[in-house]
Amino acid sequence: MPADTGIYITWVTGAILISIAMIPIFKPPYAKVSMDGFIDMFRRYWAHMIVVFSVYLWKDVLDGLDRILMANTQLDMTPLVYAVEGDIVLWIQEGLRNEFLDIALTHFYVMGFMTATFASFVYPIYFDDRHMADRVSLSMFWAYLLAIPFYLFLNVRVSGNYIPAMETIAYDLTPEIHNWFNRIDPFTNGMPSLHIGLPFAIWLSMYRWDEDGRWRKYRIFLVFFMMITAFSILYLGIHWIVDIIGGMVIAILAVNMTARTHGPIWRVADERLFTRRLARALDDPRTSIRRTLHAASSLLDPIREPGKEQTEAFITALIVLTGSVLLWDATHQNFTIEEAESPTSASGSGEWLVGVEEAADGGVSITAWNITSQSNRTVGGAQWAQAPQVISSGTSFVVRDEHRLDYFMHDNGANALLPVFSEQTDLPILDLALGINQGGETLIIILMEDGVYLMDESQQETMMPMGRINSTVLASSESLVAWSEPTESGPVVNITSIESQLTITIPLDPRAEERAEQSLVDSGLVFDYNNSTVIDLAMDSHWVVAVVDVGPVNRTLLIDTLTINQSLLSNPRWDSSSPSISNDRLAFLQVTRDNPTAPTNDLTRNNDVYVFDLVEGGLIQLTHDEDVDQAQPQMLVDGVAWVAHNEDGTVEVVVHSFGETIDPYSSLLLQASVMMLLPLLFVWAQQSASRKEG
Repeated sequence: MPADTGIYITWVTGAILISIAMIPIFKPPYAKVSMDGFIDMFRRYWAHMIVVFSVYLWKDVLDGLDRILMANTQLDMTPLVYAVEGDIVLWIQEGLRNEFLDIALTHFYVMGFMTATFASFVYPIYFDDRHMADRVSLSMFWAYLLAIPFYLFLNVRVSGNYIPAMETIAYDLTPEIHNWFNRIDPFTNGMPSLHIGLPFAIWLSMYRWDEDGRWRKYRIFLVFFMMITAFSILYLGIHWIVDIIGGMVIAILAVNMTARTHGPIWRVADERLFTRRLARALDDPRTSIRRTLHAASSLLDPIREPGKEQTEAFITALIVLTGSVLLWDATHQNFTIEEAESPTSASGSGEWLVGVEEAADGGVSITAWNITSQSNRTVGGAQWAQAPQVISSGTSFVVRDEHRLDYFMHDNGANALLPVFSEQTDLPILDLALGINQGGETLIIILMEDGVYLMDESQQETMMPMGRINSTVLASSESLVAWSEPTESGPVVNITSIESQLTITIPLDPRAEERAEQSLVDSGLVFDYNNSTVIDLAMDSHWVVAVVDVGPVNRTLLIDTLTINQSLLSNPRWDSSSPSISNDRLAFLQVTRDNPTAPTNDLTRNNDVYVFDLVEGGLIQLTHDEDVDQAQPQMLVDGVAWVAHNEDGTVEVVVHSFGETIDPYSSLLLQASVMMLLPLLFVWAQQSASRKEG
């Protein structure tokens, strides 16, 4: 992703150069500017740098946890935030929207924040103001640390991704910027806003501890910076007003934490003390070791005679342990099917998943896995010359190639699952779906060159009256059958009833919102909507999902067959494919890349699994690994399965459960923690009462 990286490097370089250029403006009155200050500050303040920049080491890990936690638990607080403040941020964006502000504030949002945070940390250490450096660095550290629980457990989406009429201007300004933000931002870390929280914590620190006014000019700069930042994050569709308030509260707490901790922390972590200790150790290693052992032994004194503080520490440790166990299980709801050694495809429905595997010798094996009972059965029948396709619906499935289909029904047997019947066809099978007739019997719906055929469980075959159709894909749900056809104005989806033969035609509109569409056109992409085609269909209840090839990308549309309303589910910039719909959820693949005209790159073209909740309306991304290519997502009774192609060439079937899962070992740990908390709380209460009595 050279273009994305180039944008980031430009912002970072710009922030550093601006920070350096501003040094003469904001330097303390007594200070002088020289190159020696830059060279020497690394030696004098390396521990401070570790404290501040450790934040960036955690960020990727925590963002990954946040994405997984959001996908697994859907702890979304955005509706509550919207209920509080409504469309205020929308009014700001719509009332002041213009192209200049779009560009200027996007770059200010990223580069301005980098400049302010970098300068706030560098200036005190460059001018050797250890008094302020101690406090500013810790305030930055605590501000981020205090925000972590909110980011993990109280997810608030960016305003532009929640309010329908609003746009995420900064995220969509250019394809390169869009890609960069998508890689580094989970888009659910709205509350609190650290774009306000960090500079406000720095300002508070300087206001509180700048005793001689040497940083007065810089404090004034931070006030104006925060005002522009607050407007920017609202205008750009990133934050809510409540997020700004949350950032200010976090800053206040961080500075108070700094006031309590800066003394004991820097008594241990001060770079000057470390240098002295190192010199003493080198000069007299035996004495140094003796002192170290004595200091370590003294740390155990409170444990030998525990008091209220030690009991509180044990209680806190148990609570942290319990929370960590719950967090671990909440973020590890994926499991692989170990029996699937070399899967090529999979199809599922209900609690069953049927996978096809190709052996090294060219042989084909088919296995049915029960996700609920964790059992599996071999699927029998005549050997397949090549890996076939599997189509599942309810308790039935069909294994087919171009001229043969085997029909199966899941049962509770223990032996190999044999086909109910096998059928050979003269004409090639273009597509196949499973439906249900009026009597509740399964129907096999077969699309061939000369028309659509219906075959029941007794192998009785009839041809549907619409005759030959110009389509290569179809889908079915119960007694409804859907197929697509091209027209002069674009593709349509036809839906007919097996029972009544009534047909409705729905014209498809795969166009994106006007601004996003124009942005793609401006980047050089050419869309031919009149000649676009439907390459895949899925159907369930009153929903139809169509994947439309519009030229540069494939787009996934969701159609409500009752209201004929349709919406674009996939990102208009990215390829999407392989829809699977069941149990009020829709799964599909999306390639998280932006420029379809760029040269093929395996890293950028890997598919991720997305799930859309048809009831609640939320879209979540289940996979985020850039080194793994996902394929064929299949909705199950309470989860989704897919085939994962790993970077090392291995292939596995992965199942994600939507239900809450607590592993047995986790249950034991949780039970033990609860039992230990009972006596500890009693002892703590007794110790507290005794201390007050004394």
